[in-house]
Amino acid sequence: AQNHSATRECLQRATERSPDNAVSWALLSMIYLDEIRYRHRLGTSSSSEPLALASAAVERAVSLAPGNPHVLQAQMLVSFFRGDIDDALKAGTAAYAADPDDVEVAGEYGLRLALSGKWQSGCELLSIALNKGVGTRGYYENGLALCALMKGDIEEAEKWSRRSDVDHNVLHRLLLLSILGAAGKTDEAILERDWLNIHAPALMTNIRQEVALRLQRPEDQERFLGAGFDGYLVK
Repeated sequence: AQNHSATRECLQRATERSPDNAVSWALLSMIYLDEIRYRHRLGTSSSSEPLALASAAVERAVSLAPGNPHVLQAQMLVSFFRGDIDDALKAGTAAYAADPDDVEVAGEYGLRLALSGKWQSGCELLSIALNKGVGTRGYYENGLALCALMKGDIEEAEKWSRRSDVDHNVLHRLLLLSILGAAGKTDEAILERDWLNIHAPALMTNIRQEVALRLQRPEDQERFLGAGFDGYLVK
């Protein structure tokens, strides 16, 4: 949280000093967006202000450099969390086409494809990003764990999940809970549930909302929620 605040302030100053720098505006939009998608880690409230700020910042970036791949990446993410999936995937396609060798862009685009229900193509791009060794530790591993869960390969899903940073990201631990529930590992799943109830109570009371914010198709949401959430583990 401390690093997030410092980065946000730095980018705000950067856009004030260089208001025509499109990448600074794009990065600022993603920092604002983090206050929505990682609010349980950052301790931010569930207000609509961060999304409004992210939208305004990315619109500024697009007006300055509409073809820049990192501007398009930011546009993809902001559109995704606004619920405009068509616009998100359009921006992601353009970002990937502009620089297919940019592994970060490819990985983020792959994840958005997967979360939108295009699992095969999305998971292939995630795998490429992971093999290139680019990105936050555990981020792509968690994505591949979700890919495996959606394919029904629970053993593979658990393997990737345990390689992700479950100790530092409550959403990754939430996925592990889902996987353990699907695997029938009740005792282990209960331990994860209890940890989440202690360390992320707000998340646990809004599970369906958090899942729906990311997984776009109802059938994917239900598969994620599965045995670990409906009934004996999470009320």
